[in-house]
Amino acid sequence: MLGKRTRSQSWAGWWEFPGGKLEKNETPSKALEREIYEELGVNINEYKQWTTRRVFEKHKTTTLYFFIITSWSGEIRGKEGQEICWVNIKTFDSKKILPPNQVIHRALKNELGDIFAITNHQEIASDVFFHILKNKINKGLSFLQIREKNLSKKDLITFIGQIKEVLKKTDVKIVINSSIRLAYEFELDGVHLTSKQLYELEKFPKDLLVGVSCHSIKDLQVAEQKSADYVVLGPVKKTPSHPKSDFLGWENFRALVESSNLPIYAIGGMKKDDISISFDKGSVGIASQRDFWNS
Repeated sequence: MLGKRTRSQSWAGWWEFPGGKLEKNETPSKALEREIYEELGVNINEYKQWTTRRVFEKHKTTTLYFFIITSWSGEIRGKEGQEICWVNIKTFDSKKILPPNQVIHRALKNELGDIFAITNHQEIASDVFFHILKNKINKGLSFLQIREKNLSKKDLITFIGQIKEVLKKTDVKIVINSSIRLAYEFELDGVHLTSKQLYELEKFPKDLLVGVSCHSIKDLQVAEQKSADYVVLGPVKKTPSHPKSDFLGWENFRALVESSNLPIYAIGGMKKDDISISFDKGSVGIASQRDFWNS
């Protein structure tokens, strides 16, 4: 549900998600309840806090707190004279949406979940892995990357087939690491590119969901220029596989996130408890290869 900014407002005629400014001593959640009632005339029943982004202008910094509202009571109407419209988020032209809202449009359009799970079959016995996978589906798994660099070509193809069989009656999105060819061959939802491929490929496939692994501000800029659908940024913390490698830390992560209009996942030592802090630092969630399968 989008509202069009009125002639008396800056950015008149642009579409935005409803909301408003915090009053003195008001928490973001209280401001959400008040603003939604003042703008749309409905009372919020259920919601959760989502990502937080900062917008830098010449003389001020604005912090934007985003929430997902799943239940409300009352009839939505534009109480402040604004035009409102329900849109198909998958087909609506994002260029018409207020720039700070575009990252949210992209995340919603591609139905990006809080956790981007990465397979770790190499460290888990096959029967155990698929038992865990089925349990995770029941608990809300929505986004999965197949990443098994140690498997032979034959075993990888078998593994992909097994994954598809388990997920065939679900809405879980599946992307494959590195291989555009396999994404098409197995009719997967998309491909997750390495930072090297980010520079090697002149153009990204338009009919696949395309994600990229990024490590720097330049990587993020190129990913945005080439219209990636999402990126994974890190490592944020030290990881068991790369204990001596440099890591960003949360503040450097946030600084990089704020330079981009793409939905970004935090990666590197991520645990389920890191989801809320990742939101606070501007992420749409975490990417996890180990903790997800162990928790």
